[in-house]
Amino acid sequence: MSVIAIAHRGEPVHERENTLRSFAAAAALGADMLELDLRRTRDGAIVVLHDQSLERLWGRDVSVGDLDWDEVAAVGEGEVRIPLLAEVLAHVTLPLMVDFTRREVVPGALAAVRDAGALGRSLFVTGNVPALRALRERSSEARIGLTWTEGADPPLDLLDELGAEYWNPMFAFVTSKGVAAVHESGRSVSAWTVDAEADMARMTEAGVDAIVSNQVAALVAFLRR
Repeated sequence: MSVIAIAHRGEPVHERENTLRSFAAAAALGADMLELDLRRTRDGAIVVLHDQSLERLWGRDVSVGDLDWDEVAAVGEGEVRIPLLAEVLAHVTLPLMVDFTRREVVPGALAAVRDAGALGRSLFVTGNVPALRALRERSSEARIGLTWTEGADPPLDLLDELGAEYWNPMFAFVTSKGVAAVHESGRSVSAWTVDAEADMARMTEAGVDAIVSNQVAALVAFLRR
């Protein structure tokens, strides 16, 4: 089975990350799956944005949680703006790795994915275990990946408790032994964020099922070789 190429925040090198244009560019480069990040506005809208603050990408020193959706929607223009999760689901047909940090996004994100009929193509990932438990309580069908930064040993009992489909470790913690243990438990492994070709080679040699990268074109070319 071929390794899945996952575009981290779309194509963030030449486009503004987590925008419709970034996702379209990544799809055009041959990505198999798109990773995106979620935040919640003050009035409950679920938007696609990595940072809680708008400062780094949008030049506004304000938390997205202190703004209503109409204020967020006015930032940027066209396909280079902060989209709603629902908009991305409507515009993008590729599978999605739906990353999030805060538990507060769970109800709205799950509702948006359900409304779009996209449960089957959306993999929810986070290292926030209480948030994953809350997600699982709300949906037995939601696809879950456990993001991991706590060493090379996969937490098999926790993966089992969560009904997780993927173990999602930072690539520095990936070993052939860990990957084999996860595979033996009937689950898959995705590694992040892998930008150097030498690291891509190490991940494939370790047997991972998916690689998340900022360097979409390079990853696709490497995997095709």
